[in-house]
Order: sequence, then C-alpha cells, then structure tokens
Amino acid sequence: MTANDELGAVGSSLPVVVVGAGMAGLTAAVALHEAGVPVRLFEVAEEVGGRIRTDRHPDGYLLDRGYQVLLDAYPAARRWIDQSALGLGRFDAGALLWTGRRLVPLANPLRHPSALPRDLTAPVFPLSDKVRLAALAAQAAAAPWQSANQAATSLGHDVSAAEYLWSRGFSERFVDRFARPFWGGITLEPDLAGSAGPLLFTLKMFLGGSAALPRAGVGAMPAQLLARLPADSVSLRTRVTSVVVAHGRATGVRVEGGNVPAAAVILATEPEKAAGLTNAPALANVGQGLPSLTVFLGGERDPGTGPRIVLDATRRLMVNEVAPLSAAQPSYAPPGRHLVAAAIVGEAASADDLDAVASRARADAAEMLGHSPDDWSILRVDQAPFSQFAQPPGIYRRLPGNVTPTRGLFLASEATVDSSYNGAIQSGESAAAIVQRELAFAARENQTGS
Repeated sequence: MTANDELGAVGSSLPVVVVGAGMAGLTAAVALHEAGVPVRLFEVAEEVGGRIRTDRHPDGYLLDRGYQVLLDAYPAARRWIDQSALGLGRFDAGALLWTGRRLVPLANPLRHPSALPRDLTAPVFPLSDKVRLAALAAQAAAAPWQSANQAATSLGHDVSAAEYLWSRGFSERFVDRFARPFWGGITLEPDLAGSAGPLLFTLKMFLGGSAALPRAGVGAMPAQLLARLPADSVSLRTRVTSVVVAHGRATGVRVEGGNVPAAAVILATEPEKAAGLTNAPALANVGQGLPSLTVFLGGERDPGTGPRIVLDATRRLMVNEVAPLSAAQPSYAPPGRHLVAAAIVGEAASADDLDAVASRARADAAEMLGHSPDDWSILRVDQAPFSQFAQPPGIYRRLPGNVTPTRGLFLASEATVDSSYNGAIQSGESAAAIVQRELAFAARENQTGS
C-alpha cells in the first residue's frame, strides 16, 4: 500500500483530529467541518479559547483573562468571526498621555478632525513627529499586509521597532512618550526591541478599524466558533498524551482513554506542548514567552476618560496603561459601577509579590486618573508568564510552516505566522486548507489507481 493508498483509505471514514481548542484549533476544526470533512477536537481545559477567555466576577463584572481587545480590522477575524453578532463596544481612536502633571489628549485626525489644531500644538512631542507619523500612517494604510509577519517581511531587512522609528527620523520624545507605552503595551516589549512588523501592522489595523470589546467579553469569539461545530465532535477535559506515528505517518493520537485513529492530525497547542507531543522540537524556536500582568479595578467613580486609554508618558510608573473597559463596553461592569484594567508589561510583569504589585498598580492608576486609590477596589490580578512569544527582528523567516516532516501531521498555531489571534486564525485556516488538499489528492490518486 502506498502513502496515498493509506491516506485515502482512512480519509473517507476517519476524522481529522485537532489537538487544542484555541483560536487556531477552533478555526481549523470549523473550516474542515464546514467543508464536509469529519473532525474531532480535543482540549485539555474545561473551556475552549486558550488564552482568550472571559469570567464573571461575583460582583457582576466581566473579567477577561488579562487585558485583551478585539482589533476589528484584523483580516482573519473578519473572515471567521461574525462581529455584528458580538455587540461590540469600541474604544475611542486616540489616547490620553499622562505627563506627570496632567493628561494630554492625542487623537486620530481622521476620526477627530476638529481636534487637529489642538493636537498639532500639544507640546508632548514636536510637530515634526506628528508630520512623520502622518506619513507613516499613510504608507501603512495603503500597504497590502495581512499580518505582522508580512509587514516585517516587506521591509526586506527586518529591524527592531525602535530602530525603525529612529530610521524614520522620529525624536526621542516621541519614542519615549508615545511609542514605548503604546506599542510596548501591544507587543509587551516596552523597549521596542522586537520586530517592526507588529508596530506597522497594528498601525494599519487602528487606521482601518477600532479596538473593541464584545458584549459578553472576548471569550465570545471562541464561543462563536465552538457553536459552529457538532457537540459530539468536541471533547473537553481530555488530554492528548502523544501522536501515534506508524511507518512515518501520523495515524492518530493517544488520549487518556485509549487511541483515537485519524485521517490526519493537526497540532494546535502551545509550541512547547506541540514539541512534546511529537518528540521533535518543531516549534522550539518560539518557546520564549513574554509576560503580562493585569490588575482589574472596580469602583463607583467614573474614570473621566471616556472610552480612551491612558498611557504613562513619563515611563516612571509600574503601570504602562489604564484601559477604561466599561466606558468602551458598559456590559463589563454592573449598573452604577466602572471597570478599568491597569496593564503592566516588561520586567514588572514577572513580579512574585502580586499583592504588592496590585497595590502599586491601584496607586499608579489612581494617580493617572487624578483619583484617590481608595476610589478603586482590586477585583483580580491576572499574571500570564506566556502572553506572546518573543518576536525579535528576523524571527518570521525562521518560523515553521503548517506542514511537518511527518506525513499526515500538521501545525496550526500563531507560532507559524505571528503572535496574535489574527495569526492564530490565519494559521488554522491554512492548516485546514492544506489537509483538505492532501485528502482530496489522495482520494483522486486512489481512484486513478483503481
């Protein structure tokens, strides 16, 4: 029996097994199911979504697993998520910069043209930087990038975000007061040492859309994908212990209850878990994770910022930014209450004394808002040692693809594209498309041979 005979024989009756129900795995499973390919999806956790999950606090607040937003212009998300059904609440297209004495507004002139005279004369950074930013924005808006990976690759020679900004002539004041807190909060690298790709791509996304929050929390996105799958195709609280390989081909997986045969296997887990399941370091080059820490604060006092984030332009505080979550999406707080997220990145996000960090974060957030710390209660502290994988310059050329050296074994993970759920969704749809092509090819070869 040839490899095609083997694949074709199982492909018509056995499911494609997907391991991991994060955004990549869910997308792959939905794409296969809706193309008529039977699937089995295994997830060790009790819920789907991976890092994209939402909990209900006893006091009625919605708390995501860390500070997260939906960038509604993400191309892959637009293809796979019905955003109109999410009841999105949007943040304003601008920011408030904390100078140590006051909050200085900075708005997207395309969304807030009346604010242009004020913003042009604001002394936070020079007018020349605002002209350079407008030129960079025009370039990014016109670019065809579908991912941060493509944005970095388009440079020819990828450089760090900081180096890219210096090369474009931006001043130290612009980089320190705006770029580091804003893009440092997105990439989790306040020194902007990572690739310029995420900076350029997210700039394009903010120009084409908004940062938004679903009415039911970010967990509504994976929940929406789950609803498109047959209930009996999804197994939660089920650990896959290894991939079964026979004669150089993946033929199934081992779970705690026994073996599950498969037409093909898609690994949609974290890089190190995928490496452990295959006994091969296929994704070891992205094993280094970047931490994040979020302190959720609730209170009766209105933050007074509207739906606009507050950035620490002084870079003296532990908190990088304060996000007024319930101002953007009122469902995040019970009536008469408000919810903000104090986001911490860099070394401080790895702190051991979380009580001390939470107290400091509340004080920092209160200072930036002009409030008393007593105005806010600490609801929860979320520390994620691996929020994103590190993306140094040049990493995208070293990332693995969806196809592995083992026949019938494929990867679906942000680690094949870039560290974002846009990258995860894109990887999931790519993996599903490759599996469909291989199954169809094997079937045609078998029919020809017979």
